[in-house]
Amino acid sequence: MATYNGIFMRSSLNQLNTIPRPGAQSNSPDIIPYGIFNPDDPQKYFKDTYEQDVGKLLEANKTNYIYLRGKNYAAQDIDDSGDNRPRLYWTKASLLSYPNKWNELTQTGSRQPVSLKVPANGGIGVISEPLIWVPDNIDNDHYCMIASVPSPGYDNSIPNTLQISDLAGWVAKSGGVAWRNVTVINSKTLTLTGEKLFYQQGTEAGTMEFTIKCVNVPIDTVVSFSAGKAGPVPPIQLKETKVSTYPSFNTGIECQVPANYESDIYFNLVAPSGVTSLPDAKVTIQATYTVSGESELYAYGMTRQELGMPSPDEAYAMIWRQLLAAGKNRLEPHHEQYLEQLTDLFKPGNKMQAADRKIVVGQNNYDWKTI
Repeated sequence: MATYNGIFMRSSLNQLNTIPRPGAQSNSPDIIPYGIFNPDDPQKYFKDTYEQDVGKLLEANKTNYIYLRGKNYAAQDIDDSGDNRPRLYWTKASLLSYPNKWNELTQTGSRQPVSLKVPANGGIGVISEPLIWVPDNIDNDHYCMIASVPSPGYDNSIPNTLQISDLAGWVAKSGGVAWRNVTVINSKTLTLTGEKLFYQQGTEAGTMEFTIKCVNVPIDTVVSFSAGKAGPVPPIQLKETKVSTYPSFNTGIECQVPANYESDIYFNLVAPSGVTSLPDAKVTIQATYTVSGESELYAYGMTRQELGMPSPDEAYAMIWRQLLAAGKNRLEPHHEQYLEQLTDLFKPGNKMQAADRKIVVGQNNYDWKTI
């Protein structure tokens, strides 16, 4: 046994920095598949939960977030960035022994490479932002992930070979390499995803409203969005929400966004069972901010209603008209969720007052192509 004095990645919990690591190598708690939403403060959360495996099931055909973390046993701080950054690969289990068949994940919300900065003498570090993965449905196989985290004096690079005959043995002897088998839930209905808006805040922090508008999207379709990069409070993410009105459905969230914040905002849509195409559907995300009557931009602004956002009372009336037309006589939980979202946007404590208007940040107002 030897001591690994670098950024150590475990193959199981309660493991110290000795190599080769004992036991199974295929369930590292330091490769963290986290699903389609991020925690509020990823850096704090994944450090605080270092003694836990907080990985989640992933969802096929949706934008999923993957994190890496490690503990630094060196006597100096380690900064893995640029060409020396952490690497993460995915592969089908059937191709795990063939590194030339692995696929590297490089996409991030900020469109910048990830980095990993870990303090010396037992400090714990988390990659700067999650890596993005949209896994396909998979049958009669499963996915695996392999991470490589550099440390001075150690070679944790992926072997330039056609085949690794003893993968588990190689991982066990490499303190900065980890392996995790990943479970992906196959999608059973029409599912659409992708990066839909690259948001740039600019040099001033501000209160921003992020909204989603669905046109000709069937009722009971599930929509959500989330930013890949942390920073705003609350995070830019709309939890999974069922479309409750037709032909138009609008909802959103308000966030405090720091200066110079930049991130892609990713969108997921899951159609109801039996829907195989959405030929006339259109989805739009808007980023807006509020101006009062004293602003020079006031004349160019629009009210929420002019932008298509109904008040809670208007949405309530639309929902009931459609329920009664369908022979139903009670609200469902997803209706309550939607009305709560609108109430939060229109509440008196919200920054926007009755006479204020919204300015659409034009370069961040993207209409998605017809689906």
